[in-house]
Amino acid sequence: MSNYLVAVTGGIGSGKSTVIKIIKELGFAVFSADEVYKTLLEDSEFFNGVLSSVGVKFNGDKKQSLKEVSAIVFSNKEALKALNEYTHPKIMRKMLELSKGQGGVVFNEVPLLFEGGYESFYNKVIIILRDRQKRVESVSIRDNLTKEEIENRIKNQFDYENNKIFKHTVIYNDSSILELEQKVKAVVNEIIKKA
Repeated sequence: MSNYLVAVTGGIGSGKSTVIKIIKELGFAVFSADEVYKTLLEDSEFFNGVLSSVGVKFNGDKKQSLKEVSAIVFSNKEALKALNEYTHPKIMRKMLELSKGQGGVVFNEVPLLFEGGYESFYNKVIIILRDRQKRVESVSIRDNLTKEEIENRIKNQFDYENNKIFKHTVIYNDSSILELEQKVKAVVNEIIKKA
């Protein structure tokens, strides 16, 4: 079953999940790295690997242990690197396996696409760009984080503003949800023609 794989990526708060939701509503198969990660965490071997990759001891409370992991990785680049090296290959393997079982045009939401060097797995890459201030506001409301915490996370991500990303398809999330929907539909229609 042949398929055409499309990655959707962008920085924290750029609107990737909103774009993926629009694509899903258009009737396409969609898989999210974050959702795959949550599913993998149900496997005790993977969960224990996540904790031990950053030196956290399981305290009997799964949620609390994962909060501890988050607190460590967003203030320590080496810990973040260790966590990513453990989780990313497993998440990507599972997501690509799920995608290949679909056939046709399949979309993957991959937050750390460039950081992990995974762009070569995809026929097309869509990058969502958004004004930094709006990203911070959005994440602050969504995740109840401070401006400093969000800026820390942005600093640890691929720098979309200063990298040569324009060989890929870029969608600017800079207006209303209605306009974003129109932009996404236009891009998806172009993909269908080429796939």
